[in-house]
Amino acid sequence: VIVAGHNTPIELTDNMQVASGGQGTVYAKGDVAYKIYHEPKFLIPESKIKELSVLTLPNIIKPQAMLKDEHGSKLIGYTMRYLQNTQFMPPLFTKDFRQRKRITKDTVLKIILKMREVLIHAHSHNILLVDLNELNWLLSQKLDEVFAIDVDSWETSGHKATALMDSIRDRHAPHAHFTQGTDWFSFAIVAAQLFVGIHPY
Repeated sequence: VIVAGHNTPIELTDNMQVASGGQGTVYAKGDVAYKIYHEPKFLIPESKIKELSVLTLPNIIKPQAMLKDEHGSKLIGYTMRYLQNTQFMPPLFTKDFRQRKRITKDTVLKIILKMREVLIHAHSHNILLVDLNELNWLLSQKLDEVFAIDVDSWETSGHKATALMDSIRDRHAPHAHFTQGTDWFSFAIVAAQLFVGIHPY
């Protein structure tokens, strides 16, 4: 692949793959992650990367530069900061994990407050998270840091949101009409799951 603005190709191999989802595959080399989309229809435009660049919280893992194919002729993804030694949020919903890690209610509250910081920061720039489900957050091994991922799907002034998990959708909101209120609704669902271990509905 070639990072936009650079000429030197970067070779990504299978053993560098760290995750794969519905839209693309993520590779990591050094402290840089490379997200390559499965299909061109998922690709975010460069203008959206510019709109997301106003986000300055270090725990928001936003797109940084566009990625081109090996010939430099076709856009295929983007780069972002690579996080090592992190884990997904869902294990925190289980009693066994909490007991094994000796997770207290204070630990859970600190995680929720850090998520809240992300929402407040994004909203202050008129950006909506929309799909802030539990799989779009990473936690440090010590559970003292929370990172927002899949930021490319967030809604900016010039680009609509591109994803929403049904389990956190506000069913009282008009279809595909998202607001800060719908973000807070989704946030409350995940926060409730963190506090009690099960989905509130």
